[in-house]
Amino acid sequence: MNELGEMLKEARIKKDYTLEDIQKTTKIQKRYLEAIEEGNLDALPGHFYARAFVKSYAEAVGLDPEVVLGQVKAELPTPTVEEHIVPLRRGRQPKAPIQGGRWLSRVLLYLFAVLILFVIYIAVSELDKTPDAGGDQVSPNAPMMPPEVEQGADTPATPDGQSPTPPSAEPTPTAPHAAAEPPAPSAALSFVQQQNNIYRYELTGAKDFSIAIQATGSCWLRVLKNGQNGEKVDELTMTPGMQKEWTLTGAQEAWIRLGSAPDVKITVNGLALDTSQMKRSSQIIAITLKP
Repeated sequence: MNELGEMLKEARIKKDYTLEDIQKTTKIQKRYLEAIEEGNLDALPGHFYARAFVKSYAEAVGLDPEVVLGQVKAELPTPTVEEHIVPLRRGRQPKAPIQGGRWLSRVLLYLFAVLILFVIYIAVSELDKTPDAGGDQVSPNAPMMPPEVEQGADTPATPDGQSPTPPSAEPTPTAPHAAAEPPAPSAALSFVQQQNNIYRYELTGAKDFSIAIQATGSCWLRVLKNGQNGEKVDELTMTPGMQKEWTLTGAQEAWIRLGSAPDVKITVNGLALDTSQMKRSSQIIAITLKP
């Protein structure tokens, strides 16, 4: 097991990391990290955590966790399922009924009676304000008579008492409307499914991938083009505050592997991809481009 500890310690020293830096990145206590480097896995809280701690340590120092675990697979203890004890909850005792319920019912009844009296008063007041039908009002069924126009010097007379017809106005021509151009399709990112540690998404309304990642904590990552076995675009360990962007031209799928997914913020073609609910162990994001 010293071979595993020496490998991880050598990688940590090359990265110029201290055990405190690894503890902050992996959230593993320093005494457990020292036990891993010394090959004393019996000091860990249980065999179940041995593989997880080693895997997180490898990702933090920039090593491929699958390669590290494969080299020392025979030396790691087989994880056992620990018994989970569910604490019993004490039953809640019923609370004593609140006194004074009869008094509250009477108050509500009095308030309801006052409200009804107020509504009746408002209705009577509105009826008193309604005006009586007078002689000056015109019946809606009475015919409307046009006003009389006196014949004067400025008003031309027409034969048989016909009124002069005003000249018809010519319609004003209107300019034809230009045909509106159809709006360009906007990009949309949708979640498809999760298979173990692989999260699959679909990107529509785009020609290429434009991926931007901002680190809020330390995270190892790898960006691949066209699937898990495709072309490797980049591989690095991002530190807090670090930002980086990639443009994948002509790719049908983008593959992002993360060592600590909650410690990064990802946008794809300007659309946010939430990683806050993903686990801190190795997670994979696969994005397929759809026409």
